[in-house]
Amino acid sequence: MTEEGAPIRPAGRWVSVRLQHRHVSFDEGFEADEPLPDGDCADEESLSYSGIVITGYDEGSKVSERWIPLGVDPSEADDERLIEQLRGALLWQAGRPPQVADD
Repeated sequence: MTEEGAPIRPAGRWVSVRLQHRHVSFDEGFEADEPLPDGDCADEESLSYSGIVITGYDEGSKVSERWIPLGVDPSEADDERLIEQLRGALLWQAGRPPQVADD
C-alpha cells in the first residue's frame, strides 16, 4: 500500500528529494527570536520561501520527512547542512549506518 500522493516505487527503502515552496502566516504581535529566513514577503504578517523536502519511505510508507529552507543567497553553512541531510538520507536508503568522520 502506498501513501496518497507518493510516487509508486518498488518495495524497500527509498528517498524522495523535492523542491517545495511554502507560505507561512504569523499571528498578530509575533516577534521572531532570530532573523527570519530570506524570502519573498507577501505582507508584514507572512513570508513565502523555497526549501528542499527529503522524504524517506520504507515498504511504501512514509517514515520521515525533513524540510530544509533555501535562502536567496545560501551560505557555505547552508550548503553543508543540505549536504549532511542528503548524505544521511542516502545512507539510510542504502541500509548503512551513518559514519562519523575522523578528526
